[in-house]
This record gives sequence, structure tokens and C-alpha cells, in this order.
Amino acid sequence: MLLPTVGIEQIFNLPYTGEDFKLLRHDPINMPHIPHAHKHDFYMLLIIEQGSGTHTIDFREHSVSEKMVFFLAPGQAHQWDLAENTSGYQLMFSQKFLTAGSQRLPFFNLSAYPALTLENDQYQTLTLEFEQILKEMSTTAQFQTELLQTRLQLVLILLKRWYSHSFNLQDTTTDNRLINSFLTLLDQHYMVHSEVSFYADELHVTPNYLNQICRKKSGITTGDYIRERILLEAKRMLTLTNLDIKEIAYALGFNDTSYFSRFFRKNTGVSPQEFRKTNN
Repeated sequence: MLLPTVGIEQIFNLPYTGEDFKLLRHDPINMPHIPHAHKHDFYMLLIIEQGSGTHTIDFREHSVSEKMVFFLAPGQAHQWDLAENTSGYQLMFSQKFLTAGSQRLPFFNLSAYPALTLENDQYQTLTLEFEQILKEMSTTAQFQTELLQTRLQLVLILLKRWYSHSFNLQDTTTDNRLINSFLTLLDQHYMVHSEVSFYADELHVTPNYLNQICRKKSGITTGDYIRERILLEAKRMLTLTNLDIKEIAYALGFNDTSYFSRFFRKNTGVSPQEFRKTNN
């Protein structure tokens, strides 16, 4: 990736030892202010027990309140400004720490809303699982890694159940499976393929059908999804790297810098240079 990333081991200033899982209890949070956007190479859950402030994820600001869970996938840019008394948990894990065959998790889709407010009983259930994880992490018992992976899977399944219910998601429908497959492909190929026909061919459907499903499920077209993904990465690069505009344009598949600048201004209302200046 062209963007700088922060690994789990860097957060704790440790030499890399293959650590792929970490759970912290914040009481209060040790870093309430992160003023500059950065991204990670791992998944992260920020669970707010109590507190207030803002959490900005991929340049969208979200209000923070008690019993909230924020979801971040690898590569997402974020920063926060939290009250000094904010407490809760921070769970971090790598892709390879997930158990084999883990189901797709809706809250890690880039198009998904990145936060969930829990009911009291849901929060209590979640924190009980976290306390069991912390207890296990303090031991050196046999099969510790396997048990932690299983407990992580349980946490993610619970969150998937609550998230799907809260946002009325039906993952088993054919339409949702198609959308999820499209978003997975898009995240893999957007720097090279911006044409709707490529994704339709990969999914063995017609461009018109894919467009109909996107409109039905989200109200936007397949082309809108593609443009939004390219714009998001452009914003990340402008904010998190020192690459010049020409290098960013080329990395995103634009052969002409002026065309990239027109594309960016048309869809954001400002030039790439103005966006960089405002966000830095």
C-alpha cells in the first residue's frame, strides 16, 4: 500500500514478535486526543463505556456517547478527540488471527455505518466476554491462542447479530450476497478497474442487473460506488502521504493529472490541493 500504516506492535512500542491480537481496558483512555489522521494494518473495535467527543473515520465525524462500538477495517483513516474521562475497551486483531472460514462481517464494509449503540444487556454481555479474554491473556495455559481466537469469533458473531438487527440486514438474501461480493472485488481492483462491466463480468451478471441491485439496496448506482471508493482513497493519500498530485493521480489509474483534478473537484467541490491544505 502507498499509505503509511501502523501495526499493533508499533502502538505499544514493542519489537515485532508476531503479535496479532490485543485487548486493552481503558479506565480512563490513555490517548484521548489523536489530532492527525492515520491508518492501521489491522482491525480495531473501540468500545465506549462512558465518555463523549468525536471519532472521525474516513473523513466523516461521528459523535461519541456511552455504550457505543466503533468498527475500523485495515486501511481506514481515523482520528479522535475524546473527553479525558472516556473509558471502555480497545480490541485489535490482524486478518490472520481470524479463524479459518470466518463469515463476512457487515460492519467492516467500507460502505457500512461504522458505529453501533448497544442496549444495556448487550453491553453487559460484551464486557463479560472481554473480561474472559483479558483473564485468558494473563495466563500461559496450553492452547491459549486457539481459545482467544474462538472468543474473538464469539464476540464478532454477537456484534454481527446486533448490528444486523439494528440496521435490518438480511445477509442470506441473494441480493446482499451479490452486493457483498461486488464490494469485496471493488476494494481489490478499484485502482485498476473503474468500469462497471469489469465487476459485472467477474460476478457473472449483466451491468444493468448489477446496477439495479445497487440502486435497490443502497439508492446509488454501481458507478457511484466505484467513484466513491476512488475518491476515498484519494482523500486518504492527500491527507496521509506526501505524494504529489501527479503521483496520486497515477496510483489511482489516472493518466492525466488535470483530469484527476477535475474529477476530484466535481465530486467534492474543492481541488485536491485545497483538500490537502484544509485537512493538514
